[in-house]
Amino acid sequence: MKTARLSRFNLIFIADTAYSLHQWMILTLLIKWSTPLNIGYFNYSLAITAPIVMFCWLNASTILTAERAGLTNFWLFIKTRFSLLSAGVFVLLGVYYFFGEADILLLTLLVYLNKYMESFADLAYGFLQGHTAFKEVAVSKIFRSLLNVSGAALVLFTTHSIHGFVLALIAGNLIMLLAYDLPTIRRIGRGFDNQALDLRYRSGKELFLKAMPLGFVALLIALNANIPRLFVGHAIGTEELGYYASIAYLLVLGSLFIHSLIAVLLPNFSSETGERQSLPELRKLTRSMLLMTNVVGILLIVGAIFFGKWGLTIFYNASFVQYHLIFVLMMVASLFFYNSTVIQALLTGFQQFRIQTISIFGSVVVNLIACSLLIPLYGLYGATIAYTLCAVTQIVLLLPALYRSLYPRDVTLVVEQSS
Repeated sequence: MKTARLSRFNLIFIADTAYSLHQWMILTLLIKWSTPLNIGYFNYSLAITAPIVMFCWLNASTILTAERAGLTNFWLFIKTRFSLLSAGVFVLLGVYYFFGEADILLLTLLVYLNKYMESFADLAYGFLQGHTAFKEVAVSKIFRSLLNVSGAALVLFTTHSIHGFVLALIAGNLIMLLAYDLPTIRRIGRGFDNQALDLRYRSGKELFLKAMPLGFVALLIALNANIPRLFVGHAIGTEELGYYASIAYLLVLGSLFIHSLIAVLLPNFSSETGERQSLPELRKLTRSMLLMTNVVGILLIVGAIFFGKWGLTIFYNASFVQYHLIFVLMMVASLFFYNSTVIQALLTGFQQFRIQTISIFGSVVVNLIACSLLIPLYGLYGATIAYTLCAVTQIVLLLPALYRSLYPRDVTLVVEQSS
């Protein structure tokens, strides 16, 4: 059992590492072969599109994974997401009218189209993971990463066009979807049906209504990540946003391990089949997960302090060294966000959804207030502090619920001892 779990962890970790590194390398290509202004425009487009895209996604891939969907379910989810993302274009144009930077409408639409393509890969991964096809997911993510990075690098190096750069990403995602993901899904899901899901989601409307709370939570999460970027872009400038967003993306260094850890250990908390482990075992597992999370976070902070200037020069270029302190503060913020991510995952295992919505909404409010007050006064330092306060708010609101789940009042001593 432990060997199988370790094997799954290795596959998931490899796949997530490849996918996250390819996103980081895409950003690095812009830094190496473009200008800070173009980087700022690209990240500003991402900040505008991300909340809309995340809501339209409805976190549906989680449903496909958790409930082991059949091919009929998968095609229904595809059609629903296609309809929502198509309608989302009009919402995007409205948001752009009020918050968009001048002359980046075409870039914003291209970034949205790239997310359009990525969304179908997201559903494919959810479906395949539900059928424990981790090897296929790893292969897809690795080859998608190689194709996107090589294509984007070639276009950017030869043309220096940020629009061509995004078009290369769109083409790479489309090629992988048609050449590998869809054929693999047909092969893995051939002959498999999930009648329970067929009855639960008989139409796109039913899927939307039932999954809308998940979409709302995803929207809030995307807002939390992008509120500081929008404020930085408006209050300080698009070029400064390029520096800030590039450094903020280094949070992915630790999240690779955290998300792989969650993906492997979270099933122990599932109560859907009545196979949840005993509370003492879950408490031990919770302590282990939080301990590993904090060790990773602290090591990143220490690394940022002593090797941050060297790392920023190697990863990006010498102009980033002036933001070394921002980098250190960002790693401090990451420690809190990693803990928040693990606590949310644990509460998901305990079927505690409402408190997560409340905590994320509360952190969005804190984020908005902190950004509006701190960024005009302290610039990028204010943005980083606001981001940290956002994570701390989530932890403060979530911890009591986790404690009540691990130490319920209605569990008697006899039950505890017998477990």
